[in-house]
Amino acid sequence: MAIEKLPEAEIKEVTTTERAFSRFLRRKSPEELIKCSEKTGLNRALSAFDLVVLGVGAVIGAGIFALSGTAAAGGGGHIGAGPALVVSLVFAAIACSFAALCYAEFAALIPVAGSAFTYTYATLGELAAWFIGWMLVLEYIIGNIAVASSWSGYMVSFLKGFEGSILPSFITNPPVWLVNNYTAAKEAYIDQSIDRFVEFLQVKFTAIGANTGLIAEHFTASKFDPSVFNPVVFERMGFNPEILLDPASQIPHLGPVPLAINLPAIAIMAIITYFLYVGIKESAKMTFTMVLVKIFVILLFIGVGIVFINPENWTPFAPNGIKGIFVGAYLMFFAYIGFDAVSTAAEETKNPQKDMPIGIIGTLAICTLLYIGVIAVLTGIVPLGNIDTQAPISAAMHSVSQHWVAFLISIGAIAGLTSVLLVLQLGGTRILYAMSRDKFIPGVFSKLHRKYKTPHINTLIVGFIVAAAILVLDLNAAAELCNIGTLAAFMLVCAGVRVLRKIDPQRHRPFKVPFVPLVPILGILTCLALVVLGLPTPKTLIIFGVWVLLGLFLYFTYGHKKVRLHGYNDC
Repeated sequence: MAIEKLPEAEIKEVTTTERAFSRFLRRKSPEELIKCSEKTGLNRALSAFDLVVLGVGAVIGAGIFALSGTAAAGGGGHIGAGPALVVSLVFAAIACSFAALCYAEFAALIPVAGSAFTYTYATLGELAAWFIGWMLVLEYIIGNIAVASSWSGYMVSFLKGFEGSILPSFITNPPVWLVNNYTAAKEAYIDQSIDRFVEFLQVKFTAIGANTGLIAEHFTASKFDPSVFNPVVFERMGFNPEILLDPASQIPHLGPVPLAINLPAIAIMAIITYFLYVGIKESAKMTFTMVLVKIFVILLFIGVGIVFINPENWTPFAPNGIKGIFVGAYLMFFAYIGFDAVSTAAEETKNPQKDMPIGIIGTLAICTLLYIGVIAVLTGIVPLGNIDTQAPISAAMHSVSQHWVAFLISIGAIAGLTSVLLVLQLGGTRILYAMSRDKFIPGVFSKLHRKYKTPHINTLIVGFIVAAAILVLDLNAAAELCNIGTLAAFMLVCAGVRVLRKIDPQRHRPFKVPFVPLVPILGILTCLALVVLGLPTPKTLIIFGVWVLLGLFLYFTYGHKKVRLHGYNDC
């Protein structure tokens, strides 16, 4: 039987379509990536110990010092996991461990800046690499906003301890609008006004001999409904409802523009930017000091707090069942994401083939053990309904009259959050550096300082963007956005290990993920479960969708064209 040939025009059309599509799947070999890294000259100054320090510095921070409260007790639109948050932590750690093994194989195989962006470029191709790089930019920059907001809260709380004769009142008790963005300032004014309203009602009820027990329970920020509040009645009784009904009236305005600025958060970002500007080794030294401080206070919290544990507080163990556990795992996943920042420093590591796996896996193991200890003690000391969702660890010590420990914990929280800020910003600048070196974004992001050998312009730009975004995003919103972007990145890294094993099985791997393809598949499934069962809010999903669409627009209008123009092998 004769085989019918396609017309020549159709053959050309199919070939052209295949070529156009194949451009988006074009991979860059590990040799090309390593060759490019050798030309650019980042300073190789980090050891395995430095990497573990950077990793612990990135991981132990906002997740344990801030999000642990809302993850256990609920809040911010989420149900709580209760004492079962320890199970949530284990599940999140298992999901991270699968991804960590995949990261370790890639980091040893392709020891260059760029983390998952670089690994994906070598396995899944150009379009996937762009997508993952864009997700990592979301992770590191938006994550830094969340941590900076938390840092500001702990710093303000710490300074209040010096109120009186040591420091002036404008430092120990600054205006709300000067230490919060606009949204957070409005919420803070509402909380303050409700507290005053509760005190007012309690005085009135006591005067007439009525029961005051349920007032504080029924009048909270989440239950207050302005539509049923009659301001005239309470004005006649002597209560001024202006702040409660119009909190924005307390914020100064320049014309229509509110002057609400989180000054401490912006100040710390300026300091972090300076340290990263002058050099990676200096940043690692700074991080090491802060890591020692925060590990000390965490161990102090566990050691002192274990004496005050009441086992009755652990029942019910999982008040919201499996759903609460998965929501807790999704929220606390934010507490682990810093481990992948270790891999962004591969190009600045003395012996990356040996040191990167130690740095990544060592970080995850140490932090998981510390986290489980902290949550077990926290939920054992404080009844679930009384957990402070702003500063849960220090508040727990105050609840058992261990005020000196609470003071030290505040110091440790400030140190811990500072080190997280440093490492997350390091990760963000190195991702942009790698994307710029591969021509996806403008070359200004990959220029190195002549003296310090750091991407200095890149560092300044990222610092400015984070400082500006602090004005509009708060802790919970930023943490959710950060999580969903990171989980997407982890899934592609796990897939990349399997792909590279298939297309290049003979390549020497200094570190190999065991039980392939089982481990990568489990990594993908556990990360997917966190997204699906963690129930990110619709607002988060919408913003994430907008971010993805913006990234695709930039890729097709700039990145892809520039890569083709300069050539795939050009560094």
